[in-house]
Amino acid sequence: MWSNKIVRYSIISVLSIIALVYFAFVITSIDAYYPGTVINGKDYGFKSSTYVANEMYENPADFKFEIKFRDKTEVISGEKIGYKIDYKSYLDQIKREQNPFLWFETFWNEGYKIDRCITIDYKLLSSELDRLSELDESQMVEPENPKIIVNDDNKVEAVIENYGTKIERVPALKDKIAELIKSGGNSIDVEEEGFYAESEYQIESDRVQRCIKTCDKIVSLNIIYQYGDVDIPITSEQLFSTIRIADNYNCTVSKQKVGAVVESFSRLHDTYNRPRTFKTHSGKNIKINKGDYGWQIDCEKETEALYNDIIHYQNVSRTPEFAVSGYTYDEDDKDDIGSFYAEVDIENQHMYLIKNKKVILETDVVTGNVNLHRSTPTGIYSVDYKQSPSVLRGEDYETKVTYWMPFNGGVGFHDATWRGSFGGQIYVGGGSHGCVNMPFTKAQELYGVIEEGMPVIVY
Repeated sequence: MWSNKIVRYSIISVLSIIALVYFAFVITSIDAYYPGTVINGKDYGFKSSTYVANEMYENPADFKFEIKFRDKTEVISGEKIGYKIDYKSYLDQIKREQNPFLWFETFWNEGYKIDRCITIDYKLLSSELDRLSELDESQMVEPENPKIIVNDDNKVEAVIENYGTKIERVPALKDKIAELIKSGGNSIDVEEEGFYAESEYQIESDRVQRCIKTCDKIVSLNIIYQYGDVDIPITSEQLFSTIRIADNYNCTVSKQKVGAVVESFSRLHDTYNRPRTFKTHSGKNIKINKGDYGWQIDCEKETEALYNDIIHYQNVSRTPEFAVSGYTYDEDDKDDIGSFYAEVDIENQHMYLIKNKKVILETDVVTGNVNLHRSTPTGIYSVDYKQSPSVLRGEDYETKVTYWMPFNGGVGFHDATWRGSFGGQIYVGGGSHGCVNMPFTKAQELYGVIEEGMPVIVY
């Protein structure tokens, strides 16, 4: 009997405790959330919606929205666009859905996830956006089409030097920014979103790629000019400059541009009729400003030849069309005299034949008559030819010589057997018509070694 009472009282006590706990949680859940209520990952059990709303509060002044333009990033403050965040309505809704008498539901409730209810003033936002220079159409720059260039690897490629700053669909961009702000975003990349205007042609455009292919075929040509024993290539940049590229990327080789390349090449490499400094056999430096010696391209003929090479995509190594050719050529020193040449020293009435910096022949000579204004012209010339025997003719003379080696039209080296002596001051009043008179044996010796085209320097 007694044991039954104990059991009965124990059950009543347990039920009383359970009831007490139950109703205690019921009472606390009337104005607060269920115990164990998790919102956005945080336990807010026994907390009111007002408390939670205050804890989640975000100051509009702390909100910043970044607009990433191509050249600059602009920032818009939440204060200036009426930015507000409302969690309270969501939190109140959660509370209304919780029945205090069913507080134990919290044991199988996984929690709540709520989003911010963001509101903005569209007029304020539009006004803030309108103040940005990037959205001012009068300041926008149109995008440029790709430019065809030759890169550092001598390959043709297309580059866009100016993508421009023109933004299309400005109203749509404003709507997109408003949408992002309301959805909780804090930035936009205008370029990634595709609001910038694009040029008519892109690097990937078929026309651009066809143009690159054609230009690269020309730029890759191996065209070499031979100045004597020296090879000088036409550079990739020079070849590229012969191409005329239209706005629609049609490309053709322009004969006018080819001519400009030939003229530029001639100015850079030719030596004909250019002032130069020359070191005589004695080591004295002299200035040479006259003469008809050197290398000079015939620009008109070479333009035609080079044009044909290019349009037929021909790799060639050849002598260009020269109007005048020198005897030798050194590209590094721009020296076309070389190591084998003749010198005529008028003041000392002496000539020298130089080879590899050594005098291999020298003799006294008689040059043009000074008093009769027939002085031998100074400057640099080349041996035109050599002839034996020969007859020298002028307005008032006809003279037979055995060895004739002209280097300046009717002026040249020759033997003068009628003279009994050479050198000294003979040339002043008894000199030649302009030629360099030599003793017979010296003229004979010179004739045996002199070569057509070799330089003769008269000073």
